[in-house]
Amino acid sequence: MVDEKHCYAGKMLRVNLSTGKTTTEPTETYAERFLGGRGINQWILYRETKPDIQPFDPANPIIFGAGVLVGTPALGACRYSVDSKNVLTGGVGSANSGGHFGPELKFAGYDHVVIEGRAPKPYYVLISDDDVEIKNANDLWGKTTWETEDDIRNEMGDDDIQIASIGPAGENLVRSACIINNGARAAGRCGLGAVMGSKNLKAVAVRGTGEVSVAQPEKFMQLIEELWEKVLSTDEMRLYEQYGTTLIPGKNNEISANPVRNFQDGYWEKASNLNAEELKEKYTVRRLSCFGCLVACSHWLRVPSGKFKGIEGEGLEANSIKNFGYKLDVDYWPAIIQAHMLCSQYGLDVDNTAGSIAWATECCQRGILTKEDTDGLELEWGNHEVILDLIKKIALRQGFGDLLAEGSKRAAERIGRGSERYAMHLKGQDLYEVLRTATGWAIGAILSPIGGGHLRGAPAFEFYGKVTPEEGERYYGVHTAGDRKAYEGKAKLVIFMENFKAIVDSLGICYHMTWWRSPYLAGPRDLAGLFAAATGRAITAERLMEIGERIHNVEKAFNVRVGMTRKDDRPPERFFDEPIRSGPAKGERLDREKFEEVLDEYYDLREWDKRTGLPARARLEKLGLGQAADELQDLGKIQK
Repeated sequence: MVDEKHCYAGKMLRVNLSTGKTTTEPTETYAERFLGGRGINQWILYRETKPDIQPFDPANPIIFGAGVLVGTPALGACRYSVDSKNVLTGGVGSANSGGHFGPELKFAGYDHVVIEGRAPKPYYVLISDDDVEIKNANDLWGKTTWETEDDIRNEMGDDDIQIASIGPAGENLVRSACIINNGARAAGRCGLGAVMGSKNLKAVAVRGTGEVSVAQPEKFMQLIEELWEKVLSTDEMRLYEQYGTTLIPGKNNEISANPVRNFQDGYWEKASNLNAEELKEKYTVRRLSCFGCLVACSHWLRVPSGKFKGIEGEGLEANSIKNFGYKLDVDYWPAIIQAHMLCSQYGLDVDNTAGSIAWATECCQRGILTKEDTDGLELEWGNHEVILDLIKKIALRQGFGDLLAEGSKRAAERIGRGSERYAMHLKGQDLYEVLRTATGWAIGAILSPIGGGHLRGAPAFEFYGKVTPEEGERYYGVHTAGDRKAYEGKAKLVIFMENFKAIVDSLGICYHMTWWRSPYLAGPRDLAGLFAAATGRAITAERLMEIGERIHNVEKAFNVRVGMTRKDDRPPERFFDEPIRSGPAKGERLDREKFEEVLDEYYDLREWDKRTGLPARARLEKLGLGQAADELQDLGKIQK
């Protein structure tokens, strides 16, 4: 039983845009089995979305959920999840964002907001404590996310209102559209901005005057102080404070682990031209933080001179540097900063946007596409002016951008001519993750239910080689955990990370504060202690991990229900057939035979059929998912 006085707001809001009606229901219906955040979102999505519902159907809900600990002083407790049917894969869709929107939702008295239906014209949802309005957004339609935030705050006369909105990309149903809050925080991947656009939903704006209380304040604060001391004392976190994730691309280059020119290579000879120290000294104005965070890993950037002089904004991360730098061969900081800012304004996911441009550029390189196909644009590696032009064309679905707005898989299917080989995607979603230099990372990304994504089962620490065999066994139960080349034990490691990350997202903790990044940060026992002190509900680390397994199996069941099987758990052939061409890891590639063996072991450990990838009834029932087991049984999609 959930006590609404302790950590949970206690209720969720339902908004039907077709009828204009709003209702509430208690969070406790879901919390015991799925905690909150992503966990509850995913169960609602599974239960209320039938297999034949398409992403842009009014019946496809989009669900916002703040993690259980969000709104408290717990380390990194700012994250909210957004879940819906995936616009790119047709399977499960899920995104996660930080900033200040999630805490504000809790302060307004809601753990989750479930939005269904389709409005007859543009609207936005305004939540102000118990007062919920569906407001006309005609004047906001066509505006960027930055303009939308400014206009709503000006309209309400409140600079502290928190807004999650879409830009023109979402309005135009661009499959790479995302949701932006606080100007730069993206709920990216899966095209969820386009789901909002399909509903004529411009934004969700929240203002709350309440607070989040905890059951054992003294114990809770003691645990938080101990965890912050542990986290901030690590060398890695000291660097993270200063540079955020901007050091990662350069470090990855030392082991040829970058998506160079659409993954044709892993080592980039121009990497020194994108020096993180130069970014910090020349372009950084100040550091910024999400709600309640002591690290302040984000940075406000401004271009001081040149043709991009005056361009400024927040949130440049490793993803944007790798995507618009390494993947597209651009070694000019101002152009990369501008590409990132354009994506934030238009509401575009940087991974999917750069992925489709990289596909097109390689097709031009190989003579598959010509200037007649590309509106006369000269698509060449490193041509940042064309890249910036294409970002706008994608967002507005103009000319060649209309094709790229579909993502590389659909674009390649439409073009044909052998272009399919150069569409680097997983389950239909454009790929960001390198797959040839770290086996656990690769397998975790390949198996991700959302179609790629390193924030599910892919362990970040694997790249750095700092986890010894003894530490790997102690923390993750896998002595090869820190050996990036090893295949042995990686199935077990990926399962651990998948279950653990489901808990992290459901509690609303920033993954950079956890074992995903380093075993010296917050692990399952730390999170169990925080949860118990915050809610008054005693729980073990083992019990938390079991809930994580339940959440992951719900996502698996969703994908199985729409027809996904083992055949969908495969990377592009490039990663088997084409070794890394240069750098320290020259010659490395995925071993096809060993990869298949790891998949066999993974399915066995999950108790899924290793021939088809279908789950077993017994395991689903043991996890309390009898309803899912019955449905899959009726559909003939369960292990025989």
